[in-house]
Amino acid sequence: MNDGPQAAAAVDLLTRALAAATAPHDRLPILLDLADRLAGIDARRALALAQEADALAERLENQPARAQALYLQGRCADLLLDHGSALDLYERALRAFEAARDDVAVARTLRAISFVHDALGDFSRALDYQFRALALDQRSGNEDSRAATLRTIGVVYSNSGDPAAGLDFYRRSLALCTSPADAVERGKTLNNIGINLKNLGQLDEARDALIEAHDAFAALGLPLQQAATLNNLGLVLQRRGMLAEAERTFREALALSEATGYRHGVAHASVSLGRLCLEQDRIDEARTLLGDALAACERHNLKTREYEVHEALAEFHDKIGDTARALAHFRRFHALERDVQSEAARDKLRALQIQFELSAARREAEIERERQEALTRANAELDALNISLTEANLQKTMLLDQLERQTYEDALTGLANRRRLDQRLADEFALALRHGRPLAVAMADLDRFKAVNDRYSHAVGDAALRATAKILASQVRHTDLVARFGGEEFVIVLVETDAEAALRVCEKLRAAIAHHNWGAIHPGLSLTISIGVSADTSLPSHDRMLAMADRNLYAAKAAGRNRVVG
Repeated sequence: MNDGPQAAAAVDLLTRALAAATAPHDRLPILLDLADRLAGIDARRALALAQEADALAERLENQPARAQALYLQGRCADLLLDHGSALDLYERALRAFEAARDDVAVARTLRAISFVHDALGDFSRALDYQFRALALDQRSGNEDSRAATLRTIGVVYSNSGDPAAGLDFYRRSLALCTSPADAVERGKTLNNIGINLKNLGQLDEARDALIEAHDAFAALGLPLQQAATLNNLGLVLQRRGMLAEAERTFREALALSEATGYRHGVAHASVSLGRLCLEQDRIDEARTLLGDALAACERHNLKTREYEVHEALAEFHDKIGDTARALAHFRRFHALERDVQSEAARDKLRALQIQFELSAARREAEIERERQEALTRANAELDALNISLTEANLQKTMLLDQLERQTYEDALTGLANRRRLDQRLADEFALALRHGRPLAVAMADLDRFKAVNDRYSHAVGDAALRATAKILASQVRHTDLVARFGGEEFVIVLVETDAEAALRVCEKLRAAIAHHNWGAIHPGLSLTISIGVSADTSLPSHDRMLAMADRNLYAAKAAGRNRVVG
């Protein structure tokens, strides 16, 4: 959704700049910028520009630019529905970004790969990539990327037919969008929330979310996003029976879409208005609007929208008694639906083939790497044969101890790590059920911790995390467990502790963090923590208890932070 007058002017300016640039170093950034801007307008031209940038970056040995060129080629292939090539290019870009240690680009590429699998209907694999991106966001402390990943996880859950789970992730994403710089991401998330609330039948809440999204896009001067949101809002108003308001909303969406050249928006608004007019027996208006929608779809090859238009035209001709035309449109609707499904199936087979080839190549590389490592270890062992048996045994014991600690201990804080947490919480949950004893688990997250890294440095952030770990561990019993969950998140397992006692303990933890002398680490440093608590052992599993604590943590964040919610 980047085709409009302003985008066209920028493309024209870059095209002229590219024609004037002769030196390779001058052409490369222009090629990348122009390909990025053209991707959503003319994917074939953008693909050719990205391929030229790729070849130029390779010749200049500019690896970051080559990674970006590969990513753009993958994006263009995705837009052209060549999903197999898109996966191959995205995977190559991913390896290049990982080699460059560009965490933001790695997370963005993981999300892009996820959306290809989402389009192919492989929701499980799509979620695997999304959660890899989320884990990276949590480790790096990048809340902007984390907000984007949480939202896109919500998209995958929603597309898989679970709008309630999708809504939960959208709301977690929205809680992170608190600064003016997050306005665009906030608008996108509100629009997604509105769609899911509509699908769940919560129409009043859906309307409020979509209106807020529309207002955000209007304030930012983003007419294409406004049009998309208005189309969704119109459907909500129509379902609520507010037909006059729905019609005004659809017409505003149509005007904005036509003014900016947003093709999908034109088709969406036209068919929605056509159905609305048909519902009100405004036959001539319905005929014109549905005809306009069909023309837009045929002109721009919008197959997924076109078969919806043919379905509406079948309903239209059936209503006016033209059975022959109704049947013709109905047959065309089914033929297009089959074509779209067949294309998706072919793409999926090609993507699976490429995925298999990539996996095979990785396995071969891993086998070779392990062989080389084994040879290196063997040589090292031969060189060390002069060490006495006692010293060798001592070294082995020390290494085993170290390995044991690494298996269950977080390297930065010395707390239990995620693996130890999962094992211990599962055991305590089973004991609580077997003996009818209470159990509580708390999820804690340092408030606005990204600002600490940004303002004071990651070294200060690491020192703050170590201090937090000591405070939490010192305030609970030795029978309890404090674990680092990831990034600035911690989990506390409180054994034989009911809900009331758990809230008291967590309030003590919250106060200890709030009143700690953080200035000893760096002048001006101040931290608070938000905590979500779950003590419901009637839940099906320990994972669900942890998820409940996470939702309560989200509620604590949404309620203003620096508080405990159970």
